[in-house]
Amino acid sequence: MLGTLKLLLLGAIVPQVKAICPIYGVSFPKPTDLASSPVIQAALQDLNNAISQGLETGNSSYSPVISRAAHLVQIFSASSDKPLFEYYHDGATLGNSTGVKTVDGHSIYRIGSIGKLITVYILLKELGDGYWDIPVTDVVPELRNRTNWVENPIDYVKWEDVTLGALASHLSGATRDRYLPGLPPLEPEEEPVCMIFKDPKAGVSCDRAGFFRALDSRQPVYPPNRTPTYSNTAFVILGYALESITGRSYAELFQSLADALDLTESSVTTPENSRGLIPIDTLSTDWARDLGDMMPAGGHYMSANDQAKLGRSILRSTILKANTTRGWLQPTSFTSDERGFVGRAWEIFRDNSVPGKGVVDIYTKGGSLGLYSAGLSLVPDWDIGFVTATAGGAGRSWLPSYIAEIMFPAFEETARQQADAAYAGTFAATNGLNSSITFATEPGKPGLGVTSWISNGTDVVATFGEINGDPNFGADGMRLYPSEFSTKGADGTTNVAWKLNIYPDESGLRGPFAACATWLAADMWLHGNLNMQHFDFTVDADGRATKVRPRAYKVDLERVN
Repeated sequence: MLGTLKLLLLGAIVPQVKAICPIYGVSFPKPTDLASSPVIQAALQDLNNAISQGLETGNSSYSPVISRAAHLVQIFSASSDKPLFEYYHDGATLGNSTGVKTVDGHSIYRIGSIGKLITVYILLKELGDGYWDIPVTDVVPELRNRTNWVENPIDYVKWEDVTLGALASHLSGATRDRYLPGLPPLEPEEEPVCMIFKDPKAGVSCDRAGFFRALDSRQPVYPPNRTPTYSNTAFVILGYALESITGRSYAELFQSLADALDLTESSVTTPENSRGLIPIDTLSTDWARDLGDMMPAGGHYMSANDQAKLGRSILRSTILKANTTRGWLQPTSFTSDERGFVGRAWEIFRDNSVPGKGVVDIYTKGGSLGLYSAGLSLVPDWDIGFVTATAGGAGRSWLPSYIAEIMFPAFEETARQQADAAYAGTFAATNGLNSSITFATEPGKPGLGVTSWISNGTDVVATFGEINGDPNFGADGMRLYPSEFSTKGADGTTNVAWKLNIYPDESGLRGPFAACATWLAADMWLHGNLNMQHFDFTVDADGRATKVRPRAYKVDLERVN
């Protein structure tokens, strides 16, 4: 028999299905006009207070805070070109600097490995998403005919198995390209041929030819496509692949992206010191270090305003096809932590703290270089993002953690309130038919709940309760979620499609196979070739639904309250 402690531990870790299992993705239409939301404004004040307290005390709920360092935060939305929130802290290291003395959205700093995200963005802009499965040996001639792996797979990468997608997803198995001090002295032949010099006045020790000559001196970490392992080497190769395919230099490709997005405070070369966020001095910060051919792996210069522009452009699909963006905002592999995934340059974190939301996936890319630490995060469910950066010391993670803790519930509640104002209410037939339906939202619950539904005199909610064997079946078991499809009407209205999710309460299920299976029933109920779960709302110019048509029931129901 299991002991009491073991039973308690098992009870703490065994997965259990939630009473309401929302479909993965948005629970409500993405919120807009966030600046006018009282819920958002109250949360922003709380966030401002939390950041200020952290900087004043040198501590936060998540980590110590280095108050001497410069800090900045910007929160932005795809629905507005203006920042939703800005916070700038000068710290105590700018006084003797040759750069800016006051931090703002125009201050330029180094973004480190966020450059990897830019490299993927460049590839998608220039080539589209059809190149991910192409072997790197097809486009990088230096990697062809490397067959040492046949005799010695421990020491040599099988490059023909490495695709461009694997490079972008940290799945190539290639070395990270780092070294640590405190190890035995190296023989001359063991010294890395290509490395970043320790002297901050110097840059990188080799060019493209030297890089590929040295590549076989580094052992693979894992076989390609086995497990994600962070790799700067992979992104240097991806940069070379881009140059080979396009016939243009990486600097030219970056400038093309910057021009397309109007990034006027971004570059791959060192800008004027007077525009820079340079704590202490230019040498100790790595402000002026030339990374040369390492640039595709990171080291670009950007301002917070330009980082926000970059994030908005992804959320808006400004220069990419919407389908390409949707494919990019997906994980490509797992990590050993159920909260973390890896994408094409993305570091994806999963948050489940928003009441009723299920999960919120945060698509992030962090970067560190010298005394700079920066991050860009996107949350597609609400079309929002945020920029965080620190110059003069480590400790950036406390800022995004506070944003998630304080702002995420506010974004979801704002989306719920806007959906309630637009869609909640009773809709009924006006031709004498006994048909009506009532939708309602509740704080802490996802989607539109169906609280009542009569079709030609039949209680539809009760009928589905009988089918599912649940006498208490109600609004929690029948909820509508946006499908994100819409069309414009000739009369100024918009036709907006929602999908009804019909799912019984299975909260009693436990164990590793008790995962929420809502996705299995997303298109389950049919009447002929008509989907019984498809609802078309007619929304007027003011954004309020005036009519709903449950498509399989062939009736238009007009709003009555």
